[in-house]
Amino acid sequence: MPEFHYQATDSKGGVVKGILTVADQSEAMAELQRRGLLAFQLKEASGSRTAAWSQPKRAGRDALLVVLQELATLLDAGVTLAEAVENVARGYADSPLGVSFTKIYGQLRGGIAFSAALIDADLRLPRYVIELCRAGESTGKLAGSLRAAAEQLELELNFQREARNALIYPLVLVVTGILATLLVFVFVVPKFANILNNPKADLPTLSIWVLATGMWLTKNKILIGAIIAGGAVGSFFLLRQEKIQQNLWNWAAGLPLIGSWIMHTEMARWSSMFSVLLLNHVSILEALSHAQNALRGDLWRHKASLILSDVRGGKTLAESLQLHQFIDATGVNLVRVGERSGALGKTTASLAAMHRTHSQQQMKQFLILLEPVTILMVSVVLGGIMISVMLAITSLTNVI
Repeated sequence: MPEFHYQATDSKGGVVKGILTVADQSEAMAELQRRGLLAFQLKEASGSRTAAWSQPKRAGRDALLVVLQELATLLDAGVTLAEAVENVARGYADSPLGVSFTKIYGQLRGGIAFSAALIDADLRLPRYVIELCRAGESTGKLAGSLRAAAEQLELELNFQREARNALIYPLVLVVTGILATLLVFVFVVPKFANILNNPKADLPTLSIWVLATGMWLTKNKILIGAIIAGGAVGSFFLLRQEKIQQNLWNWAAGLPLIGSWIMHTEMARWSSMFSVLLLNHVSILEALSHAQNALRGDLWRHKASLILSDVRGGKTLAESLQLHQFIDATGVNLVRVGERSGALGKTTASLAAMHRTHSQQQMKQFLILLEPVTILMVSVVLGGIMISVMLAITSLTNVI
């Protein structure tokens, strides 16, 4: 069996080194946990490669939210960052979070920055969390930054939960409508397909199309099933790709109702990040740089980079925001007042709250419209099929 060299900390914080002879890395981690040790380095004895950190599944956003809040609380209580991360790793030892934070702990002891270790742990944290951690590291106010990141993440999770609950009914309607349509096409329509072969039947174009489609679906049921299954699996894996998600986000930004929601979402994220950084005494240029990285859409990031260049060149923030049409007139006035009064952090926090409210209202409006539109579409499709079948039946009167 292979041997593993390890370095770990015991319950008193002391460093322990040794060698384990076990089957694989996961067994080595389990053995160290049984001994009450927390490994921050684990290598095969050959030294040819570092043992892989097995993570069968990623932690959910709810668990990450709790961890961010826990870290912020520990840091506020005077616990060092390494001790706080070690405490989290021990508390979640039997979960994917424990594996990730054990790795983060080892990297912290190796001199790597916390924000860089978070990225390397592949926790799929939102970009603004990483940016806030970087800002907290640079200002020495990591606890406040983590708390702000947790608050922003909690707001997004609550909003996503509300949107998901509101989408359940329309999705059920869509799925049942598709299933009902397929059942009608496959089992009902083919029973009237012989009408197509009757030269005396005066069939409307709609009836011809529906009957022909029903016959084709009946003959190619296996092919259609394979296409649907393949499309579902392919869509699942494609939508998990970050580049695909980015392209979809940029495309959706140009749609009528969804585009307005995306605009308010982006502005809420930007102004929230900007205000938190300013309130944590980050310079305006550094705050603008971090806030730019928190944006998701390419268009908004481009505008934010132009604004950063303008402010660096001597323009006021309000002038640059107005020049590039980054926010509306109300937002520009809030920023202008904040610059003149020295309370830019507070006024941009108000701007973030305003855009967040608009974003929630836009999403609720979209969901309210989605339900009747879905019902209408399902009714039109099923009604059209039944009408076309009835028209085909009535066309037989010409034959009699």
